[in-house]
Amino acid sequence: MPATKSATPGRGANRAADASEDAKPSAVQRVVSVVLARLRSGEYAPGQIIVARDLMAELELSKAPVREGIHVLVGEGVMELLPNRSARIRMLSAKDLLDFVEVWAAVGGVNVRLGAEHIRDNEQRRRLIEAAKRIQRAGEKRVPYEFFMAVTSFHSLLADLSDNDYIRNIITRAHFAHFHRHIERLFPGAHWQRHLDAFEQITEAALAGNGEAAERAYRRHMSWVLDAMRLNFGAGPAAGAATPEPRASR
Repeated sequence: MPATKSATPGRGANRAADASEDAKPSAVQRVVSVVLARLRSGEYAPGQIIVARDLMAELELSKAPVREGIHVLVGEGVMELLPNRSARIRMLSAKDLLDFVEVWAAVGGVNVRLGAEHIRDNEQRRRLIEAAKRIQRAGEKRVPYEFFMAVTSFHSLLADLSDNDYIRNIITRAHFAHFHRHIERLFPGAHWQRHLDAFEQITEAALAGNGEAAERAYRRHMSWVLDAMRLNFGAGPAAGAATPEPRASR
């Protein structure tokens, strides 16, 4: 009888194994993902001290990837290092918040226009209608953070419809959860209906394929938001002063 060759993994199997390993998040990526997820959930808040050794124990990681993950988030403006070598979730100043809104008013307006101009079929219309309904449902519940994240999902969908990688990257890197955790005490406040009406107008224009009208409605709304924030900060925190109070890690 001919000799039987022993079964050994071929190149295809090796490539599949390598691809599987590449798909796994690195230790640094895990740290970044956990911090951002806890910021979104409310477990972490602006000003909260993040103890590296606690993350090391929870994630079963050594000091190096945890520190590197923290430095990544420092570079992206989500965390800041303190003189005693600890770190915390960065507190945005009133100026930071106003600057963020000014920039996003412009980028968001372009995103709304491009998304509206790229709606091609009923499935895309259905997805946009559902995203708009999510905004309305969050508004009816009067939960600010949930409302803001529904708006972020709305913008993410529009970026997907236009297939614009640059805007998608801006949305990812902007870390809206960090921004929204700062303003959830201020907005929508007494102006829920104004926000809901604005996004209803934006959605109607987008569904009609009128990108310019959708952009105008969005920019008009954001101009009002910016003026309202300036008025609020003028009566409250001075420009440059951090808005929330720091909170210790639990």
